[in-house]
Amino acid sequence: MPVSEAELEREIDRLYQLPLSEFTSARDELAKRLRSEGERKRADEVKKLRKPNVGVWLVNQLARKRELDVQRLLEAGESLTKSQAAAAAGKSSQKFLEARRGEQQALERLARAARELAEREGVGSTALAKATETLRAASLTAEGRELLKRGRLSEELEPPGFEALAGLDGPPQGRSREKAKSSRGNEQTEKRRLLKEARQGVQQLRADERKLTTAARAAERDAEHAEAEAAALRRRAEDARQEAVAAADQREAAEVELDRLK
Repeated sequence: MPVSEAELEREIDRLYQLPLSEFTSARDELAKRLRSEGERKRADEVKKLRKPNVGVWLVNQLARKRELDVQRLLEAGESLTKSQAAAAAGKSSQKFLEARRGEQQALERLARAARELAEREGVGSTALAKATETLRAASLTAEGRELLKRGRLSEELEPPGFEALAGLDGPPQGRSREKAKSSRGNEQTEKRRLLKEARQGVQQLRADERKLTTAARAAERDAEHAEAEAAALRRRAEDARQEAVAAADQREAAEVELDRLK
C-alpha cells in the first residue's frame, strides 16, 4: 500500500526525534521501504536527508520538549526582524527593544534547557554553544522558523548579517545626504550594541557552563564519597550479621549443655 503524504511526513518527523546513533539506519530503512513500494522518487528524497550533528540534534529535541519556549523565541525573532527594519528606517525603536528583550529571555530559557539535555546526553560545550547560536539564527528567518517549529533542522545556522536582517539595501531614493549619513551612523551604533549584547550573552553562558561543570564535579565527588560510605556500612552490617550468627550458635550450644547438666 503506497505511503500517503501525511504518513511520510510523520515518518520523517520520527527520524529527527530519534537518538543520533539511530538516525542513519532508520532513514535508510524508510528509503528502502519506499523503494520496495515503487516510490523511487520519494525514496531518493529520504535518502538525501542529512544526519544532524550533535548541536543541531539538541535544537531539534528542544523543538519537541520545550515547545512553548521555542514558540516564544519564534515570535520574538519574527517581531525582531520587523521592528529592526522599522528602527533602521528611522521609526520608533521601542518595539525593537521589546522584541530584543523577548528574544533574549526565550534564548536564556532554551539555553538552560539545552544545558540540562546536554548533561544528560554527555554532550560537550562546543555543541551546546552551536545549538544556542542555531536557535537564534533560526528564529530570524522565515525558513529557519519553519524548520525549527517542526524540529527538522539538519545543519547549523548562523544569524544573518545586520543589513540583511534589517532589510536594508541602502538609503531610500530622495533621502538627503545628511539623513543617509545619520542613518548609517544609527545602524553602526545599533550593530555595536547588538554585538556587545551578544558578547555579554556568550560570556554569561560560559560562566553558567563553568558553574554547572563545577557543580557536576562536586556532585560526582559527593556521590563517590557516599558510595564509599555505603560500601563500608554494608561491610559493617555483614560483619555484625556474622557475629550475630556466631552468638546464636554459642547460645544454642550453651542451652544444650544446660539441658545435659539438668
